[in-house]
Amino acid sequence: VQIVMTVPGAELVVKRNPHEDLYVAIRDSFNAARRQLEDYSKRQRGDIKQHGEAPVALISALFTDKGYGFITTADNQEIYFHKNSVLNSDFNRLEVGMKVRYAEGQGEKGPQATTVTVI
Repeated sequence: VQIVMTVPGAELVVKRNPHEDLYVAIRDSFNAARRQLEDYSKRQRGDIKQHGEAPVALISALFTDKGYGFITTADNQEIYFHKNSVLNSDFNRLEVGMKVRYAEGQGEKGPQATTVTVI
């Protein structure tokens, strides 16, 4: 079973191998087509996030003996991070003033970096 749908700027195609039961093959094909149309519609409306590059910050304070530090963002916001959020086990390589990329989340005491990557 093959379904071809032409939508603005794209062509959506569903191909399914035949099933013993023709009803099942047709049902599965149209279910897949519906999902493709829903995904296309979400992308057109902007409902699906496009992940851009993570923001850059500078390490402003390190407390290596306690396993945490702070980064300062481009808008001068100070954000806490724990050594476990530093990717590639790079915590011991960190120095004050280093550039990092980060993902921000909400911690118990305010904003915190959920991941920190050395640039």
